[in-house]
Amino acid sequence: MHDFENAPLLDDGLKLRLLHDEVGGQVRDIVDKFLEILPDRLRHLAHSHARGDTVDFTIEAHRLKGAAATLGAERMAALCAHLEARGKAGILPEPALLHALDDLSIQVREIMTRTVARYAGDVPCSLP
Repeated sequence: MHDFENAPLLDDGLKLRLLHDEVGGQVRDIVDKFLEILPDRLRHLAHSHARGDTVDFTIEAHRLKGAAATLGAERMAALCAHLEARGKAGILPEPALLHALDDLSIQVREIMTRTVARYAGDVPCSLP
C-alpha cells in the first residue's frame, strides 16, 4: 500500500470554497478547465513514461500535483507527489501507478463536477 491511498479523495471542498471566495462563480470555469486538460496531461505523463524520459515525467507529475492540490484533490496530489519523487530519483514508477492515476482521475472528475455543481453563480453554499 502506498501513502497516497490513505489521502482523502477531495478535501471536503475546503479549497474549492476558498477559491470561490477569491474568484466567485469563476471557480466553475477553473475546475472545468482543469477537467478539460486533465486527459491531455495524463497522456503526456504516460508518453514521457513510455519514452523513459524522467525529466519530462517529473515536470508533468509536478504540474499535475500542483493543479490537483490547488483544487483540493488530495489523493491525486499525493499520488503525483509520489510520481514526481520517483522521477526526481531517476526511477520511473511501475505502470500500475499510472493506471491508478487514470482511475483516480475518473473519480476526481465525478466528485469535482458534483461539488462545483452545488455553486449557484456567486452565491456561497455548503460543500461536503
